[in-house]
Amino acid sequence: MPRRARSVPPPQLPLELPSLRLALRVAELGSVAAAAREADLLPATATAAVRRLEAQLGAALFTRNTRALKATVEGGLFLERARHALALLDQGTAELHAPLTQVRGTLRLSVSTDLGLHVLRPMLDEFMALHPQLQLELRVSDRVSDIGREPVDVALRYGVPASGEQIVRLMADNTAVLVASPAYLERAGTPHNPTELATHHGIVLRLSGRPGHVWTLFRGEESVDIQPRVRRAADNGLLARLWALDGHGVVLKSRLDVADDLLAGRLVRVLPGYESQPYPLTMVFARGTHLSARMRALADFLHPRLQALAASVRGN
Repeated sequence: MPRRARSVPPPQLPLELPSLRLALRVAELGSVAAAAREADLLPATATAAVRRLEAQLGAALFTRNTRALKATVEGGLFLERARHALALLDQGTAELHAPLTQVRGTLRLSVSTDLGLHVLRPMLDEFMALHPQLQLELRVSDRVSDIGREPVDVALRYGVPASGEQIVRLMADNTAVLVASPAYLERAGTPHNPTELATHHGIVLRLSGRPGHVWTLFRGEESVDIQPRVRRAADNGLLARLWALDGHGVVLKSRLDVADDLLAGRLVRVLPGYESQPYPLTMVFARGTHLSARMRALADFLHPRLQALAASVRGN
């Protein structure tokens, strides 16, 4: 009858963190006595702590002889993982005690493509230079992510936040406007009323649930639905703007996204009396998320800059 394998008892948790930290120093110094002196302990006390930890784990961490002490193969692997785990624990403890005062750690931000790459990128570079202990993870997509489900802390969004999200701050008042390049308008003619747009090439942004083939615009209390002759469509706002810059037609874009182009004359307003309903830029986060120092700092930094950018083209 085959011999049954001896079962190894599971570790008795929770482990004693002081004993674990002591074992790490023993491995680094190669001596229980040296680690004991550093921790102001008797050698016998340190030895008992390491043996107690080994008993909890159900495995030997060190091999011992009269000349040297070194970690076992299994013990070395365990202690290396423990070293990383304790470093993360120490970092988390430090952030817990000062979450609203220290701008550090990782900021996970979601933005739309054109806004992120064209408008926010230089602002974020400046923000990162001000906070050298901060790491940035930027998720760039025109697909509206569910920040309650995706690994992001905060999102900069146009329009009204989705259900389950909270507004942290209104970043800038904004609308969408019709724009085209001077070269296109010189070639195709400048429309003077919405009806004339039917003969122009339209560039539309088509996202999930938003077909984009009808533009609803307002002039005061008057509203009008415009159905352009679509020649180019994309699911990427940056591409739609680049097509307009290249002279391929008229596009309806966020005023913030095209602010620099309007100021430089690369794009001009089409039907300047018409614009979309208010399309504000807001900072949102998932319900239940605490407002950390890095999120507060980002909002405080971006708000005046985005407000100034919006004001610079308010008359355009």
